[in-house]
Amino acid sequence: MKEKDIIDLYDLMMEQLRDLYDGVLQKHHFLKQADKMTGSEDLDELILTHRKQAKLQKERLEHIFQSLDEDPAGESCKGIKALIKSSLELARRCKIPEVRDASLITSIQHINHYELAGYGTSVAYAKVLERHDIAEVLLRNLQENKDTDSWLSDLAEKDINKNATWDALVVAVEKTRAF
Repeated sequence: MKEKDIIDLYDLMMEQLRDLYDGVLQKHHFLKQADKMTGSEDLDELILTHRKQAKLQKERLEHIFQSLDEDPAGESCKGIKALIKSSLELARRCKIPEVRDASLITSIQHINHYELAGYGTSVAYAKVLERHDIAEVLLRNLQENKDTDSWLSDLAEKDINKNATWDALVVAVEKTRAF
C-alpha cells in the first residue's frame, strides 16, 4: 500500500493503528516460532496464552477499522520486524535451553513494549478525537500486553533466569573438566 500523507490527528491515529495491526500479525507468527524454541513448560503456556491474546487483539483492531470504514492494510511495521529478526538471531545463538528461554522472554518483552507505546498513543489520540469507543477497545489490548509483560517478568525472576545462570555454570564446569 502506498504511503499516505498525514494531515491531521485522525490520519496519525490511523497510521498508528495500521502499524499496530501489522505488528500484531508479525508478533503472532513470531510467537509460533518462539514456542518451538522454548525449554520451559511455563514459558510454553505463557506464549500460548499470548498467541491467543494476539489473535483477539487482531480481531479487535479489525473491528475498529470496520467501524471507521478504513482499510487495515498499510506498510509493514518495520519496528516489530527488526525486533523479531534480532530476537530470532539472539535465540539461535543461545546454546543452553534455559538461556534461550531467558532470551525469548526478553524478546517478547521488547516487542510488547513497542506495542505498549503504540497502544498508549492510540488511546490518547482516540480520546482527543472523542472516539471513546475506540479508546476503550485499545485499552483492552494495552492492558493485556501489560499483564503479559508482568507475567513474563515474574517467570523470569522466579525461575528462568536462575535456571539459566545455574545451567550455564554447570556447562562451564563440565568444559573445564574435559581438559
